[in-house]
Amino acid sequence: MLKKEKSEMLSKEFNKYYPGGHSNLRIPMDVTEHRLFIAKSQGTHLTDVDGNEYIEYNGSMGPNILGHAHPEFVERIVEYMRNNGTAIGSNLLFSSMDVEFAKRLSELVPCIEEIKCTITGSEAVQAAFRIMRAYTGKNVIVRFQGSYAGWCDNVLGGRINTDKNAEVPYTDFTTHGGPESDPYYTEGRSPLAYRETIMLPWNDFEALEECFDKYHDIIAGIHLEGIVWNHEGLYPKPGFLEKIRELCDKYNIVMSMDEVITGFRVSIGGAQKVLGITPDICTMGKALSNGIPMSCVGGKKHIMDCIRGNKVLVPGTYPGYGLGMAAALATMDILTRDDCAAYQKVYAVQEKIMDGLVDISKKYDIPLTITEANGVFSTIFGVPGGRRKLYTNEDLDGFDTNIVNNFQRYMQENGVFLMFGGRWYVNISHTMEDAEKTIAAADKSMKALKENNYKYVAS
Repeated sequence: MLKKEKSEMLSKEFNKYYPGGHSNLRIPMDVTEHRLFIAKSQGTHLTDVDGNEYIEYNGSMGPNILGHAHPEFVERIVEYMRNNGTAIGSNLLFSSMDVEFAKRLSELVPCIEEIKCTITGSEAVQAAFRIMRAYTGKNVIVRFQGSYAGWCDNVLGGRINTDKNAEVPYTDFTTHGGPESDPYYTEGRSPLAYRETIMLPWNDFEALEECFDKYHDIIAGIHLEGIVWNHEGLYPKPGFLEKIRELCDKYNIVMSMDEVITGFRVSIGGAQKVLGITPDICTMGKALSNGIPMSCVGGKKHIMDCIRGNKVLVPGTYPGYGLGMAAALATMDILTRDDCAAYQKVYAVQEKIMDGLVDISKKYDIPLTITEANGVFSTIFGVPGGRRKLYTNEDLDGFDTNIVNNFQRYMQENGVFLMFGGRWYVNISHTMEDAEKTIAAADKSMKALKENNYKYVAS
């Protein structure tokens, strides 16, 4: 039984001053009635204020690629801060780190020739939208249902417009069945936001071609996750990204890949390197700087050059700030060392965990599919099949988020902290010992799931 007195007390105080969690969605993020307050984090281990210890796979929802308080990373950051202010430039002063960062990133990521620094993934996406509109002189961005591109009005949630009489099938931001039916529904959204995007089904060749053929005169760009980790890790069908590339070239439409999750995580070159398709521009964040806020838009010179001469403005106080640059360069150094050996280490640990989970699910006759890429995987309970690629919503038939939530709660009681929704992030500090303890916890958790008819029952 986990101790919880101090976290419960702090939760009451927290709720007095904060109207919600720091990142709030309608998706349940906590599996307990109280919030979990952390006293210490080291490597892959967390200790909460009540003294409970956990192996964690939340990864701060993606940024934590090196592990907590990674010694070399901390040393580099402390060394920088001993001799510099956290932000000394804001476009008034510059550092040699600015040049080194851009040069190295352009060598690592296929599409990048020039970059514009931002701070968050949401900000990078909005900068990318502005660049695409400016470059093409057109206004609409195509997106795919199920993807996540930040919290701004024009990208948070939405669904495919099914109105056959619509002159242009702009994204539908209304709620069918009430707000609780849409985890991304929000009050206060601009009533004009829907006119900025068109939403399509992922991996639907016919819908893609029909949309581009009909509306290419107004489409500035298409923004997509190469592997849709915000929708259970759906992969592109063979030829789908190539078809997008072909249509973008045909109609002067910018292809933008969202690498906020996949950049520096699935490979040092991102999903575009893994999938073998080069977009025109991409957005990066999260693992780019191991948790120090830092993001960017990068892409082909002829597109990014629309910023030159201040034709396109992407201003701000913190873009390119020194602490972010130092963090990004330290992260690059660690991940690229010994021909990127860190990625092999991560995947070896990850593979042991995934195989262990599949074996345990078979042992207790619990349907489970695992979708995966280096450094990230999803446990899709309710869908049998083990480790494999999925492509469409139909492939997710049977996915039971209640089982996911209850498994997460059992795992937390057994000393393993998971991210909501079934997504696991593995970083370079995870060890084989962590994997073995995680598998043991999973055995206890799945046993409890099966014995209690997939419900959570407190021990």
